[in-house]
Amino acid sequence: MRWDGLFEDLEARWAGLAREQIVADAAELTRAEWSRTDLPSRLRGAVGTTLRLHLSGGQALDVHVQATGADWVGGVLAAADSVIVPLASLAAVEGELGAVREAPGGVVPEQSMAAVLRRVARLRSPVRVTGVQGAALVEGTVDRVGTDHMDVARHAWDEARRRTAVRGGMTVPFTGIGWVQALGTVL
Repeated sequence: MRWDGLFEDLEARWAGLAREQIVADAAELTRAEWSRTDLPSRLRGAVGTTLRLHLSGGQALDVHVQATGADWVGGVLAAADSVIVPLASLAAVEGELGAVREAPGGVVPEQSMAAVLRRVARLRSPVRVTGVQGAALVEGTVDRVGTDHMDVARHAWDEARRRTAVRGGMTVPFTGIGWVQALGTVL
């Protein structure tokens, strides 16, 4: 009889140790999985939500996230204008980033920031380009987009791009961009 109680106690202890080991293994697997998670994957999981993007220059933008890429996040501001933010300009992201969505695989690659800006150029939508420190760089229309820069024809935000309205041009390297605000929806 005493032996039965001893064996039952030992079995209960072994079962408790096994449960503790399973919990420890699950925690280690979770840590390992998170160690391979990147910010673009978490931002893809936040599409359809509103995030506050804190920029390295000290500004904050409340953006309803509509699209992301490997090097950018984009969406709509409260004024219903589109915004494209290079990930390199982010200091922090405030909001729910719980879901993780991997990049699309297969034959359709993820769009780069250059590809998104080429779309803006095709639409001829007026843009405001703000630098990484928060200073306004240029207003106008994106004329050309290279792999790491864009050319903007300078004119007032509320004017159409016409030869008489253009006051010169500016070349902006992507590394200098804090965010690009486009009039209306471009994403």
